Amino acid sequence: MTENNRKKKQPEAVRANIMEAAAQAAIEGGLGRLTLDLVARKAGVSKGGLIHHYPSRQALIDSLFHTLLNVFQKNLDDFIRSDPESRGRFTRAYVQATARPGGSPAESKLLGAFALAMSNDSRLAGLWYDWLRSQMEKHGENTSSVIGRMVRYAADGLWLEACTGGNIYNIDERQVTVEHLISLTYSL
Repeated sequence: MTENNRKKKQPEAVRANIMEAAAQAAIEGGLGRLTLDLVARKAGVSKGGLIHHYPSRQALIDSLFHTLLNVFQKNLDDFIRSDPESRGRFTRAYVQATARPGGSPAESKLLGAFALAMSNDSRLAGLWYDWLRSQMEKHGENTSSVIGRMVRYAADGLWLEACTGGNIYNIDERQVTVEHLISLTYSL
């Protein structure tokens, strides 16, 4: 077989395929049931092939977590850029980004799987809170503001409700809550 006839490896495409399979497995069974064997099967690669790209289950979960965090960061940055008022800007953007988690129902479910996993996985929770604190400091947000903390906690509740499909309020009631939380950020 000549070099031209060999199938060229595309590691980035393989990694993307593995990430998609890992996301699907997490959506279907939560992070607790995500295994390398399951992800390899869903991705159509050997377990060795998966391990070549992600040497452990934790490496796979971390990569998936950072992928989601990058999506959330982009949404947050979009809200921050569109807000002319600097005081409380980060928390306003946080409320808006968390009030509408995920660009699709599948992404929202995946975010929900991570939210639930963080309640039992102090390592993942630590990664989230380290990121959150660094963002607050980057954007000049007062990290010790009680009102800011309450608003972000309430936004986290809206996020968890949306991610887990437990929407007990209609869209108008939810929007009133979001608007009230946003109004509180102007006093930060």
